[in-house]
Amino acid sequence: MLFRVVLLVVLLCGSASAQIVNVQGALAKAPENDGVSGEGSLKLSWREGNSPFFDIGGSGVALVRHGDFLELGLVRGEYGRSRGLTLTEKTFEHLRERYTIDCRWRWEVFGQHEFDRFRRLNLRVVMGTGPALQIVNDENFGLLAGVAYIFEIEHLDEREGTFDRGNETTAHRASFYLTGHEDIAKNVAIVETVYVQPRIDKPSDLRIFGELSVQTKLSKHIALKDSLVIAYDDTPPDQVERFDSAVEVALLVSF
Repeated sequence: MLFRVVLLVVLLCGSASAQIVNVQGALAKAPENDGVSGEGSLKLSWREGNSPFFDIGGSGVALVRHGDFLELGLVRGEYGRSRGLTLTEKTFEHLRERYTIDCRWRWEVFGQHEFDRFRRLNLRVVMGTGPALQIVNDENFGLLAGVAYIFEIEHLDEREGTFDRGNETTAHRASFYLTGHEDIAKNVAIVETVYVQPRIDKPSDLRIFGELSVQTKLSKHIALKDSLVIAYDDTPPDQVERFDSAVEVALLVSF
């Protein structure tokens, strides 16, 4: 069983929070044989004095493989506060089942729940299903493409001064993704994932998400991960920006 803990987040800039969350990186770490693997992260920042600040966040991933079935469970949460003001407050849960049809084709079924105070999401529920094609699966390079139908439910908060306060909506979307990884050196790997999610009845209502990460293994149990994330939502809630970006550097310890 592999369990990784993010001990130190060295740099965090921005928050890529358009309404797509990448789970392909977690799926890439699934055990090759029947068994269980997991990943966890924990972040804590606490300052007092002239610049009081408290921020805590964490995530957990569990992967179970048995025969042609692979299950993923993912949970994330974060809360931050400074001088009596809440700076971040969000939770996210995702469940996914992947069935291997043959050496190239997979079928996926998934569902997720999300709350994000600063994206004005009181509730977002997503359910979807669709096929995925393993285009390349070499020892040092892999490429997977997928498409799915998504049904989503959103309930916005009651923020004062917004024209869509309290709105409850449902939508049907298509989800297209392409994810690849490459070992460019003995201890260095690159992973890149792109999602595109147009609304089926209004394709111009589009969401795009891209993540590029480089993981450098410093020793048997320690690695450095650098990530760039860019996200776009064509029709965000009122007072929420269309574009988001994040740069993260993390030190990972595995055991």
